[in-house]
Amino acid sequence: MKNIKLIKDLEFGFSGAEDSAVTVDRLLDAPARLVVELKLGKNAVLKRHKADVPITVLCLAGSGQFNAGEELEDSQELQTGTFITLEADIYHEVTAAEGLHLIVSKFRSDN
Repeated sequence: MKNIKLIKDLEFGFSGAEDSAVTVDRLLDAPARLVVELKLGKNAVLKRHKADVPITVLCLAGSGQFNAGEELEDSQELQTGTFITLEADIYHEVTAAEGLHLIVSKFRSDN
């Protein structure tokens, strides 16, 4: 019986992320969790949106800004190694400076 499943060998950085481009790759789509890889090119913006479940965001490379709240009033700088969490139904937006490479995990209800 195999207990470990390799999802992907990640290549850190911005290959394939052109200026102002946002690329999304679903790494895992399972009943209790969704994990996506996001690459935002220089000055790219992932516009204001919200998730219906809690999320975590791990910055693998680059720099940018994560804003959250009804008016996006809360701000967190993103840089390599930044790991943040956000509760469900909170509006948020991500802006890349020189580019960003992120892993976002959504935690779905088991029900």
